[in-house]
Amino acid sequence: MRCSIFAIAVITVVLPAAMQAQSASAKPAIPKETLPPILTPWEANPVSNEDANGPFPAHKVIGNIYYVGTADYASFLITSPQGHILINPDFESSVPLIQKSVEQLGFKFQDIKVILISHAHGDHCAGTARVKELTGASFMVMDADVDTMEHPAAGRGGFPAVKVSRVLHDKDEVRHGGNVLVAHLTPGHTKGCTSWSLKTQDGGKTYNVVIVGSIGVNNANTLVNNDAYPNIVEDYQRGFKVLKSLPCDVFLASHAKFYGLAEKQARLAQGGPNPFIDPEGYRAHLAMMEKAFYYKLDWAMRQN
Repeated sequence: MRCSIFAIAVITVVLPAAMQAQSASAKPAIPKETLPPILTPWEANPVSNEDANGPFPAHKVIGNIYYVGTADYASFLITSPQGHILINPDFESSVPLIQKSVEQLGFKFQDIKVILISHAHGDHCAGTARVKELTGASFMVMDADVDTMEHPAAGRGGFPAVKVSRVLHDKDEVRHGGNVLVAHLTPGHTKGCTSWSLKTQDGGKTYNVVIVGSIGVNNANTLVNNDAYPNIVEDYQRGFKVLKSLPCDVFLASHAKFYGLAEKQARLAQGGPNPFIDPEGYRAHLAMMEKAFYYKLDWAMRQN
């Protein structure tokens, strides 16, 4: 009897055989016991796209980094006197909300000079063409996601094509107005999924910031017999290795729920220590996502 894709495994159970096998071999062994795919909290309790794309208060995160996204589709503004960098324009319908947030913070939307994305899925990149049209900003994207952005029908479509201004490669730097962002290829979720790292100053201290592109598996069945992405498992493993190697003081991500935005923003408004300084939360997120990945891999191997 097949396990349901919606079954929920307990977080504290013993690691699945596929995960244990990694220390002995690069190729996962067929697990000996049936395990359902583990679901993260947001998979177990999903919200509607309408709610996820609703408004959320714009706010300063730390230093010159601001949140200008929706309730769940995270967008970040990295500011400078020479113009700003926007990460993730989200859906086309998100753009007016993003513009309003930028202006509520006292910045000019037209001063956005660089557009970046976490990965070429519509909930993070569909608004790119519109923002580029409104601002004239340069659009830079990781090499493996270029084709999807310029020819959306070739990948996960449903958004306007947009010409890429600069093709990025793993560990390339994006420099603007004194800001230096490093593009880290953390593939799997898409072939060009990108996590960003940068440093910011706040209160006389320097902080390492990581914006996780995404390291989650939307569909466990894509992990096996995937002719369109035959090395997807190895790419996810590479992504986890990269993310675990990055120094992180401030944990951010492409979805607000990944880093507990609502709770942290409420705490921020109350004063006290900045809750976005959360290296423990970063490590816990990666541990949970890696465990979920191997449970889903176990499940997918049994179905095929």
